[in-house]
Amino acid sequence: MQESIQLVIDSLPFLLKGAEYTLQLSIGGMFFGLLLGFILALMRLSPIWPVRWLARFYISIFRGTPLIAQLFMIYYGLPQFGIELDPIPSAMIGLSLNTAAYAAETLRRRHFFY
Repeated sequence: MQESIQLVIDSLPFLLKGAEYTLQLSIGGMFFGLLLGFILALMRLSPIWPVRWLARFYISIFRGTPLIAQLFMIYYGLPQFGIELDPIPSAMIGLSLNTAAYAAETLRRRHFFY
């Protein structure tokens, strides 16, 4: 029992650092995702069909693929094109792009109820 408590105490700095990363990614992903989602929702409501089609395509792709696949494509796929990112910025971009697709549909639906 004593060893378990000591293990938790010794691991506390790592756990707190992980909690900090989690909060940064959650808040940042939601913030940037909502910004992009608002733009996508406006694009979906556009009377110009190519703009509307582009937004529908983006939303369909990002809602139709698993988040883990998107994160892998960003982190491991972009270096194939010469774009190398650290893990945290890659995760922030992936979470933001995914959140934007879901937020766009939610915001677009809300438009019709008011």
